[in-house]
Amino acid sequence: MNASFAASNYQYDSSSQVYSGQPLRGSVVSVPAGAVISAVTTSEIGSETLVKGQAVQLALGSDFYYNGKMIAPAGSTVYGTVTELSKAKYGDMNGRVKILFTQITTPYGVQIPISGVIKTNDGSGVLVGGTKMDVTKEYAKNMAVGTAAGALSGLVFGALAGGDVGRGAALGTAVGAGGGAVKAAAKKGNPVSIPANSRIDILLNQPITVNPSAYSYED
Repeated sequence: MNASFAASNYQYDSSSQVYSGQPLRGSVVSVPAGAVISAVTTSEIGSETLVKGQAVQLALGSDFYYNGKMIAPAGSTVYGTVTELSKAKYGDMNGRVKILFTQITTPYGVQIPISGVIKTNDGSGVLVGGTKMDVTKEYAKNMAVGTAAGALSGLVFGALAGGDVGRGAALGTAVGAGGGAVKAAAKKGNPVSIPANSRIDILLNQPITVNPSAYSYED
């Protein structure tokens, strides 16, 4: 068990994540691209604290099943790497974070290669401070009021049009004469900040094929 996993005080339950699908031959199970795996953050995910290339770990808070077969049990570790990162900047430039998840390791030491990103409304996997993403809805409603107030202070739930939301916000605010542009230049953008013990969803962007019967999950 790695240090960051052991240090986390998150709790996983005995419920399972279940996806239905057509029976496959033998014991091999293929989980298609587009499937979603629910996980729990074991430390903060933030644009102000992470660096590009940094390793990130999540944990499965419940068993992950597909087609009636356990793919990975609760307590498994999900490994990822920060592939895109921008800190919040003055000029109303919002922070951005993207993490590519590449492996699940079960408590039994089984390694399952995956390719996935955090689920967002646009499917890009890029978290942008100051915008409403699927992930914010999930962890916001599950956190204590006091904790949520602090954790969400850097997130403004206002949907902004355009692909590059950070730049769009800065340009949009700066449109106008005189004082408007000065005000925008003096305003710092919103950081991405997802606290530890928050539930987020991982969207698989490539299928994975596993043989659960070889894992000996059950005695």
